[in-house]
Amino acid sequence: MKKKVLKFIALIIAIALIVTVCWFANFLFYYNITNRKGGIIMENQLGIRMHISAGYATGMNYINHDFHSHKTYEIFAITESDTDFYIERLGFSFKSTDYYAHVRSETSIDTQFTLYIDMVGNVYFDTYDDVLSGAITAQRVHQEYRNLVKQAFESPTFKWDFEIPVGHLEIYPREALEDPLVNDIREYALAQEDLIIDQIYDPRELGAKCGYLSVWIESDTVTTELAAEIILQIRKEFDNANIPFRAIDLHLRHPMTEDGKREDGSIWIQDFRYEDIYEEGLADRIQAAHDALEAYFAELDAQNK
Repeated sequence: MKKKVLKFIALIIAIALIVTVCWFANFLFYYNITNRKGGIIMENQLGIRMHISAGYATGMNYINHDFHSHKTYEIFAITESDTDFYIERLGFSFKSTDYYAHVRSETSIDTQFTLYIDMVGNVYFDTYDDVLSGAITAQRVHQEYRNLVKQAFESPTFKWDFEIPVGHLEIYPREALEDPLVNDIREYALAQEDLIIDQIYDPRELGAKCGYLSVWIESDTVTTELAAEIILQIRKEFDNANIPFRAIDLHLRHPMTEDGKREDGSIWIQDFRYEDIYEEGLADRIQAAHDALEAYFAELDAQNK
């Protein structure tokens, strides 16, 4: 009986080793890649080829194929018209044990998506909907605005070292904008579906409509007067650089001590509008915004309890 158990265990171990070796060999074999316009050729040492070509018209058609024959097969097939798509990069994920191919267009800056290919060559998912929905266009204009904001915050004329300066555009899927359960999106946010694919937008114009700054600063002094001084200079520097924004978050807090503790007390304001940043009465407006935010958080805590 003991010998049978040992043989069974040995058989299980052997099968596991064979599966592991085959899995790893598949990765090694198929990672010999020739990239070329219109697609790629993945060829293993056994002479088996997989041809991935990219195309899109009004629909996508994935053609399954047999890896055991010595032929070239299309995974991603053109359905109606040729395109100028090419495979920008292809990789293998050890975590999901499948391949991914990132596809781009030579003439469309917003046409880029990813194909996910299983171990036997079937394309089981793609992200082309991100192109059609405007998500890729939104990502592009987001990045353009972030670059401008980053440049402004790196100005040597700022008196403070910003802990986490971030700028982004409030652009979201229309579904999120219309969802009554989503309550953290500003009312001036734009719908990504309204963006036109490949349209060149001025990030400054978008920033004036929906640009949002988020700034964290550590200081030994935490007062509304200092907060007012900080956002006044931010407005001045951004005005001088011609980088508009619609609103700003500011979190002013004490620095961490050597023992990892932080002194109580902070000034935190959210969605503080650009037009409210002027010197007269600014510290009072910041205090009111801080108190309103504290009350909001207290209400949320009470609801959760």
